[in-house]
Amino acid sequence: MNHTLKASLAGLILVGAGSGLAGWKAMGSGRVLEQGSTHEIATTAGHEAEVRSRGYTVDPVHTNVLFKIRHGSVSNFYGRFNTVSGAVNFDKLHVARSSMEITVQTSSIDTNSRVRDGDIKGASFLNARQFGEITFSSTGIEEIGDGVYTITGDLTFSGKTMPISAEMIDVRTGKFRDNNVLGFEARFSIKRSDFGLTKYLDTKDPEKGPLGDVVELIVAVEAFEDKE
Repeated sequence: MNHTLKASLAGLILVGAGSGLAGWKAMGSGRVLEQGSTHEIATTAGHEAEVRSRGYTVDPVHTNVLFKIRHGSVSNFYGRFNTVSGAVNFDKLHVARSSMEITVQTSSIDTNSRVRDGDIKGASFLNARQFGEITFSSTGIEEIGDGVYTITGDLTFSGKTMPISAEMIDVRTGKFRDNNVLGFEARFSIKRSDFGLTKYLDTKDPEKGPLGDVVELIVAVEAFEDKE
C-alpha cells in the first residue's frame, strides 16, 4: 500500500487510521458492499436484474476516524482525526471485487488539547513531520453475515506497513440531496508497539502502564457516488 486509504484503521494515538476500518485502493479504484439498496439494480426487458459497480468518493465533512486507548491503566481516552479522504468501489454481485482506500492526515489529530496534540504530533509519537499520512488499502472483502463483512488490507502508519482486518457493519446506500450515497462503519484494533510507538508503554504489562498498547479504531464513512 502507498502513502496516498489514499477507510483507516485508522495506533491511533497513533493512527487514527486505523481497523479497519479496512479494504481500500487507489482513489476512485476501490469497491465496497451494501445492504438493502435498490438503486444499484437496473432491469432490462427479457433479462435478469443486474447490478453495476459504483465508485464513491469519501465525504470528508461527514466521515469520522475515532480512536480509543487505555490511559493510566484505569480509564479509556478518546480522540479523533479531522482530515480524511478516500475512495470506495462497490460491486454487489461480486463482493470480492470491491475495494477501498483511505488516507488520514496525521497532523489532524484532535484530543481536545493543543498542548497534548502538539506533543503527539512530535517525533516521540506520531512524528507527523516525517510521516504525514496514515493510509489503508484493502486487499480483500468477504460477506460473513447479513450486512456484516470482513475487510482485510494494508495499514501504513509511522513508516511501517502491516496487514490488518476489520469488521464492516451497517453498510447502506441511499439518496441524499440528489446524490447517491454510501455509508458504513469499520471497527478494528492495532497495537501501537507493532508500529514502533512505545513511549509510556509498560513492556511487561502493556495495558497497565501510563499509556496502553492496544488502540481501538472506528472509521465511520459517508461517501457520494462519482459523477460520470
